[in-house]
Amino acid sequence: MKTISICFLLLFSVIVSAQNIQSDSLGLAIAPGLTPVIANGQTEIGFFNACSSYRTDDTSGYRAAQLVSILQLQRGISKQNRFSVGLDLQFSNLRFGPGSEVGPFEALGSMPETGVGVHSLSAVGLRARYVPFIRHYEFTLQSALYFPTSSKEKRLVLGEDRIRFSIQGNYATLFAPGWYFVGQLNPQVRFSNDTRKQTTWELPVNVYVVKRVLSTFSGQRLYLFVNAGYYSSFEKRYKAGLRQVDWLLNAGAGAQWVFGPQWSLSLGWQGLPAFDETLGIKKGSYGAILLGARCAF
Repeated sequence: MKTISICFLLLFSVIVSAQNIQSDSLGLAIAPGLTPVIANGQTEIGFFNACSSYRTDDTSGYRAAQLVSILQLQRGISKQNRFSVGLDLQFSNLRFGPGSEVGPFEALGSMPETGVGVHSLSAVGLRARYVPFIRHYEFTLQSALYFPTSSKEKRLVLGEDRIRFSIQGNYATLFAPGWYFVGQLNPQVRFSNDTRKQTTWELPVNVYVVKRVLSTFSGQRLYLFVNAGYYSSFEKRYKAGLRQVDWLLNAGAGAQWVFGPQWSLSLGWQGLPAFDETLGIKKGSYGAILLGARCAF
């Protein structure tokens, strides 16, 4: 089930947002855990969904359909609005089987007659966001610690079988009126355990170009964006250093509608222009639709 695990990882390495720093800033909220550091005493609720599908590159004609949802709660606890903490709940739905039984958007269906069907609260995470430099609010750091919660069998199928820890840096800059560049670096480690003796190191890197196409006097804004990223993972070679396990390139586009300081909705698409052939994915068959919503009060 390696390809299913890799696609699961991809969903959280291809999406990014930026920090709200001034009246002409982004304030994007298109990914779980990447919304702005919220104000002291405020509470944020985010709900982010990634629906993906692909076919295997063999002659079986099997298809995977997966829906990963993140419900995120954050609370601002800094008088300077520089620090917030919260809880992530991750839900996973996966169906894998013949293409005649598994459609691209049928992750929530019953188990195929010949295949796999899993529906579970797959992980619970603790998250903190921080602005390290008060005069450079466009740069943010955050860390997250996730614990798997589903049964042993489901953990292996979903690729969510180990405790994982990440540190993420985001930088957003306005380079022309209404145009923004966003960069993200997100090293992550999945620790070894009784069922998986190897510790895995992951390094997603992403860049975004964002255009504000509409802004109203009431504070509503519409953004369009394109993105590209690179993901790779490494494990320790026996009696040697780290070796690369797999890699992939991703690209996508999307839009976000900001209703005001409290509400936003986003919709995006992601594809895989190139990837490691060991993943077992049929070329041109992978696609993901991303849908997110955020509310702060």
